[in-house]
Amino acid sequence: SKVIKVNQGSDVTLTCSLSTKEDIEDKLFDWKKDGQKDVFLYDAGDHYNNGREGQDEQFKGRVSHFQDKLKHGDASIIIRKTKLADSGNYTCDFPRLQPREIFHIQLVVVVGDLKDRSGENIPGAAAKPSVTILDETKDWALLQCEVQGASPKPEVEWQDSAGNILPAEEPQV
Repeated sequence: SKVIKVNQGSDVTLTCSLSTKEDIEDKLFDWKKDGQKDVFLYDAGDHYNNGREGQDEQFKGRVSHFQDKLKHGDASIIIRKTKLADSGNYTCDFPRLQPREIFHIQLVVVVGDLKDRSGENIPGAAAKPSVTILDETKDWALLQCEVQGASPKPEVEWQDSAGNILPAEEPQV
C-alpha cells in the first residue's frame, strides 16, 4: 500500500484510480479509514456532501471528490485541514465491480516540518515551538510558548535581544 506523509493542518489528496479508466459517474465507491470509519461514499451521484447520511463525524465538511475526474475512473478524494487523528489506513473500495477493486493508502499526519530526523537520534526532539503574545503594553509583553507533541517534558528558555536568560514559569504539559 502507498504511504502519504502530510503536515497537520494542510490538505491531502488520497489517490484512487481504476486502471481501466472507465467512467464511474454512475458507479459506487467507498472510502473507509481503518476498515470502519466512513470517510466518503459515492453512489451514482449521491454522496456525503449533497445530503447522503452516514459519514463519520471526524470527516464532516472536510472531504470532497473530484466530480470532473469521475469519467476517467478517478475516485480520489481530498481531505482538508488534516488532523493528527486522520493518520491511519484508508481503503478505496469498488464493491460492485467485477473483479472487485480495493486500493490501500496509509496516511501519516505529522506536526511541524517533514524533515526526517529519526536517523539523527536527537533525544526529545519536537516540532518548532509557536509563540503567542497574550498581552502587551509599551513596557512589557506576556508571551506564551507552545510545543506540540513534545515528549519528555520540554525545557523552555526565554532570552532577550541581548541574550540574557529571562525568568519564566515552569512548562505545563
